[in-house]
Amino acid sequence: MTLRVVAHLRAQDGRGAELREGLMALIDPTRAEPGNISYELLASLDDDRDYTFVEEYQDSNAFEAHMNTPHVVAALAAMPELVEGDADVRTYRLIG
Repeated sequence: MTLRVVAHLRAQDGRGAELREGLMALIDPTRAEPGNISYELLASLDDDRDYTFVEEYQDSNAFEAHMNTPHVVAALAAMPELVEGDADVRTYRLIG
């Protein structure tokens, strides 16, 4: 059964463009990871500081491996300066 992930981030005031650039840099390397099925970044139509990743992995091991890749580790290290509060990361399984 695949694992779905929804990760919501909101940029600090005045840091939206920087956050967007950092998040965009995650797309290609993540899509190339073994176990990644889908990795999409959404930007809010109403708020230029609001971003959401919608992700799908083969299983929880693939997601765990993703979270430990150099590109994700580096991005997480930069987050406190760019993101308002904590990222809201939720995992799901398809039920219907």
